[in-house]
Parts: sequence; structure tokens; C-alpha cells
Amino acid sequence: MNLKSLGEFGLIERLKAGTIVVPDKVVMGIGDDAAVLKGENGYLTLASTDMLVEDVHFTLSTATAWEIGYKTMAVNVSDIAAMGGIPEQALISLALRPEQQVEFVDELYEGLRECGRRFGVNIIGGDTVSSPRAMVINLAILGRVEEEACLYRNGARPGDILLVTGDLGGAAAALDALFTPRPVPPEALAYARKRHFQPTPRVTEIRAALPVKGLTAADDISDGLVAEVYTVAQASGVGFILEADAIPIAAATRELAALYQKDPLEYALYGGEDFELLLTCRPDKVAAVQKAIADACRTPVTPIGQVVPAEEGITIVINGERRPLPPGGYNHFQ
Repeated sequence: MNLKSLGEFGLIERLKAGTIVVPDKVVMGIGDDAAVLKGENGYLTLASTDMLVEDVHFTLSTATAWEIGYKTMAVNVSDIAAMGGIPEQALISLALRPEQQVEFVDELYEGLRECGRRFGVNIIGGDTVSSPRAMVINLAILGRVEEEACLYRNGARPGDILLVTGDLGGAAAALDALFTPRPVPPEALAYARKRHFQPTPRVTEIRAALPVKGLTAADDISDGLVAEVYTVAQASGVGFILEADAIPIAAATRELAALYQKDPLEYALYGGEDFELLLTCRPDKVAAVQKAIADACRTPVTPIGQVVPAEEGITIVINGERRPLPPGGYNHFQ
């Protein structure tokens, strides 16, 4: 069996067996947005890492060094946000071609530092090596969260309401605009490009919502809305009903979808890299969560469906018709 047939998530399941050999301080190992370790003074320690590879996650012909750096930090901060946490420290490892210009690396680090400053993350170390071909950047991040406040993927219960922050599909729309250039409205292109290269980790939002005590599960939308819905469903042992008309899609994303003759709903469902938060919430707490986040930073929080028993599966209502929602989204090796 090769990796293409196994897929990214199959490989993760295969690798995680037997990985915890000293379990005393491990609350959650492989299987969520971040690992959770026992901490001190009422806090848990959060740890996560992400790797970005040239020509897989970015290309040097479409992204600036600053954008690559900013996004690398942002996607890791988003993992900490998805656990309800506060990001704190980062270590960065770089593999670079020897002929790469020093100014490029300076700009890359300015992007990393800018995102770090915005979210209070120190860069405290890492490693640099040479690479004969592709550039690789890996970031490991540490954070913390109150013991009673940590959010996992496995807490969703039937009757919960499915929420999403912000809007979806903009990052996917940017890929069409970047790789199939054509005349597009500059405002729409600028919006999509920012969504793709400068996603906003929802740290402020999740920290504002936690005191309401209504959230039951969380996941950040990296591989696409549908992929994350399936992930939470599997972890929690539940099903979902999504409402297509409720899924928030920005006007700029719809404009680009029309120009590229795409369905904006496909962007939102399967595009990925929006790095918004997918949340499940007790129904009587939805309004309070929306208000708490709006008061903190004005980010919209939209109900897009509900949690149902697992035997009902994962479905979506389109034009009043409830249909099966096929799995999909980004999957390495496939």
C-alpha cells in the first residue's frame, strides 16, 4: 500500500499508535488541533506544529516572503485558538537553498514577527538547514489554556448548534485568481489574497466566548468546512445537518466565483485555508456567544446547522432538500 491510497489522515491514524510512552503529563496527544499537556497554576499547556512546503503550500511566484512568514505564524496560532487557548512561544525551522537571497529571509522573518507581535507570540529558537530544491518552513508553537476551558473536537452533542466565525471560501477563490489570472475587480482580488495569505486566527473571538460557557467543541477550518465537520463528527460520535443558505460567503468571493464560473458554495464547503473556527454550542447560549464576540471584535458568528445523532449521518439542506454531504477537502498524498 502506498501513501496515495492511504491518505494523510490514514497515515496519521497509523502513526499515532504507541506514541505515548510516558503518559503522566499528556492529557491529549495526536488527534486534535493541538496536543494538551498538564501545566501549572490551573493551566494546561498546548503544543502544535505545522510545516509549509514550497510548491505545496505556497509558490515563490505568487507569494511574497512576508506573506509566507505571516501565514506560517497565523496557521499555528489558529491551532491554539481552536483549543480555546492563548498562544505564547514559537520555534521556527527553515530549509533554504544556498542561493536564496538574504533579503528574502529578512522579509520572511518580518512577516513572522508581525503576526507574532499581533498575537503576543515570541520567537524563541529553531533551526536552519540547506535544501537542494524546495524551501520548507516549520513552526512549533506553545500556548496555554485554563484547565476548565480547553475545547476539544470530541465534545459535540446532539442538539448543539453548529457555528462558524467570519466567512468562508475566500482563500480558495484566491487560488483561482493567482493561478489562472484574468481581469478581476481589484477590490475582490485584494480581499481574496488577504484571506489566503493573511488569515486572522480567532484568538480574541474564542477568548471572548469562553466565559459564556456554552461551547462544546471546536476545530479550525484548515482543510475545508466539510473536512472539519467530518473530523468533529468522528471525534464526537455525532452527525450534522448543514444549511447551505446560512453558510457565510463574502461578496468578493461570490464575485470571483462568478468570474471563474465556479459555485461559491463549493469554495466554502471544500476550499480550505480559511482558518475560521467551527464551533458547536448549546442552543440556549448561541445568542450570548454571538454577543460576546461581537462586543470584543465585531467578528460575525453564524449558525450554519445543528448536531444530530450519528445514525442521521452528515447532510446539507439545499433549496429545501436534505441531501448527503460527501466528504472532501484537502488531503495530502491524495
